[in-house]
Amino acid sequence: MTALQLARYPLIDVLKVLAAQFIVFHHFSVYGPVAKGLHAGLPDVMGVLYEHGLIAVQVFFVVGGYLAARGLSSSNVAWRRPGAAIFKRYARLLIPYLFALCIVVLSMSWARPWLTADLAAPFPGWGQWLSHVAMVQSILGMESLSAGAWYVAMDFQLFALLTLLLWLCGGGNTRRAQTGVALLCMMSLLLFNRHAKLDVWAVYFFGAYGLGALAWWARRTGHTTRPSTPSFYARALFVWTVVSALIALAIDFRLRIALALGVALTLVLWGTASSHWLTSHSKTSSTIQTLSLQSYALFLVHFPVLLLVNAAFTRFGFTPETVSATSALSWGIAGWAASLWAANLFYRWVESPVAPWRGALLAARAWR
Repeated sequence: MTALQLARYPLIDVLKVLAAQFIVFHHFSVYGPVAKGLHAGLPDVMGVLYEHGLIAVQVFFVVGGYLAARGLSSSNVAWRRPGAAIFKRYARLLIPYLFALCIVVLSMSWARPWLTADLAAPFPGWGQWLSHVAMVQSILGMESLSAGAWYVAMDFQLFALLTLLLWLCGGGNTRRAQTGVALLCMMSLLLFNRHAKLDVWAVYFFGAYGLGALAWWARRTGHTTRPSTPSFYARALFVWTVVSALIALAIDFRLRIALALGVALTLVLWGTASSHWLTSHSKTSSTIQTLSLQSYALFLVHFPVLLLVNAAFTRFGFTPETVSATSALSWGIAGWAASLWAANLFYRWVESPVAPWRGALLAARAWR
């Protein structure tokens, strides 16, 4: 998103920043000897992060649905040409994703002598590489090369599913399309999300993604481009979906669904108030916007940083049994800080629209 778009959605920036940090903390509580040392020193905190930290991805699913509905609803070209919209999304995700996977493999190859068994995966074959390029590694049962690789594939699946659904129903600004999204969202909440075997398919997570899309339409007061779609209908549809989510929680309580519902309600009810407060604090707003822009980069590169930190931990003679709580916490904080620094570099040099490699590619095309 551009800086202008970020200024319009400061609450989304806050949600993305917080969720990204929790995901990093979760992975540092799961993998390697540093995690074991942290658990020994801070058992309660690390236990919570280990058990529940990963549900922070639900925030990204809700926000992803919100922004996808915004983009697809505001552009007739997007939903009228679903193939082009889906390919554009694929290309945007793929290039930084492949860069990050190469960094993971190189980091693992270099650090292998000091990595524990849970981190030292074998070098990937061609089948594993191609499954990651196609973003179907989880569907094919292939081992992921990175802790966050499955999320990238799922984000792409969800966007493609929403795009095709809007195309089949006649566009995001119609009642029929919004009703179709609401119905699939309800089915996911009440049925699909209750079966763990479906967690490699988009329908499993569409409850959260659909709540985000419906939250956008419910918030879009006074901006409808078709008179046949009054904002009252979108709000009523969102309320019915919220009721369905509450019923789904009563039938089978899932913390991930409760979090997704809370985020969707926050976007609808308090988006404007939070925006006014954040934009009035320019320095805070600027920092949050920067971290938000780099949240995808952080998601991609924190795992190779985790590998290197754990390798250094072992290389310098530390063990989970002998390290003190203070020392283990210092290693964890150093890993988190290094992840933020690596994300900043990765965003500027790889993911950013003005990254140097993009300029070189454009120059090469112009020369040809």
